[in-house]
Amino acid sequence: MHVKLEDVAAAVGVSLSTASRALRGNPAVSERTRRRVQAAAERLGYEPNRMASALRARTSPFVGIVVPDLTIPFFALVVKAAQDVLEDAGYQVLVMNTDRHAQQEREALRTLLAHRANGVLLATSGGYKGSYRMPLVFFANFEPTAPVARVALSNREGIGLLVRHLLEHGHTRIAYVGGQPNVTSGAERLAAFEGIMNEAGLGDEMRVRLSDDAWSPASAERAVVELLHDPAPPTAIVAGGDTFALGTIKAIRFCGLRLPEDVALVSFQDPDRVGGVIEPPLTTLAAQERELGQHAASLLLHLLSVSDHHASATEMRLPATLLVRRSCGCNGPPGANLESMIGLKSVG
Repeated sequence: MHVKLEDVAAAVGVSLSTASRALRGNPAVSERTRRRVQAAAERLGYEPNRMASALRARTSPFVGIVVPDLTIPFFALVVKAAQDVLEDAGYQVLVMNTDRHAQQEREALRTLLAHRANGVLLATSGGYKGSYRMPLVFFANFEPTAPVARVALSNREGIGLLVRHLLEHGHTRIAYVGGQPNVTSGAERLAAFEGIMNEAGLGDEMRVRLSDDAWSPASAERAVVELLHDPAPPTAIVAGGDTFALGTIKAIRFCGLRLPEDVALVSFQDPDRVGGVIEPPLTTLAAQERELGQHAASLLLHLLSVSDHHASATEMRLPATLLVRRSCGCNGPPGANLESMIGLKSVG
């Protein structure tokens, strides 16, 4: 069990503030009390929260970065790029993970505000509520109605490049597997897919499957297995992110199908950041994690340098670039033999 300072104070019979001063060696506390508190702390195994102490001391300026899920490589890479820029400018960085929960996001923002963070970079999961009286920049996911600066990917443009490329290959039965529309990246990518398919007169042909709240590969895998066992399965799939691409590849292999001969695949992000791991290589969009993190951090530093931290509600979008590889059917036939092969392996 984690021992708190309150436990130490209770064991000695002193107030919380006295216990805190005693452990810091404050001369206002008698030598006898100080020794009793230190002995109780050692006996109970109490370890002070060094981070909280550092934040209270404010020995150097610091910035918070609040992200939905650090286990996703996209966010980890964006955070690393932003941290490099901020630390070069003399700021310490505190990264807080919210697990895509709005309440955890609100608590993280309150913590940063309470400890007088100089500024915040936020990829919101719906927890942002009004002004927090400190410089703030959204990145990746933002609150569209908030008058706050933001840096984001060109979600609509990127999905447009991917879908139109599949249409050029002659695909009409195209499915989209992506994130929930409760954040801007999910909403914009889904809207772009549906809009382009409807413009092409293929609204009745398109299929849409959305992930769980964690944007997990497993949820994409389940959705794609279901799609591929449909009487009229898609001949091409658009993955709305790298985790969805991984789940889609697993589903295609589970069903005994070939990529891209039986099902073509394009992805908004490439999960194969090393290169050469996934075969065939995925047709995707050029990675922009580093640029996103750098621009977001630079914009925050600009806000920190001006007197009115909320003067600018600038929106920056990073342009999308299509990288054509082999998973889409380039150098291979699109959607061949799908109907004849789909019955070779059934869901258990």
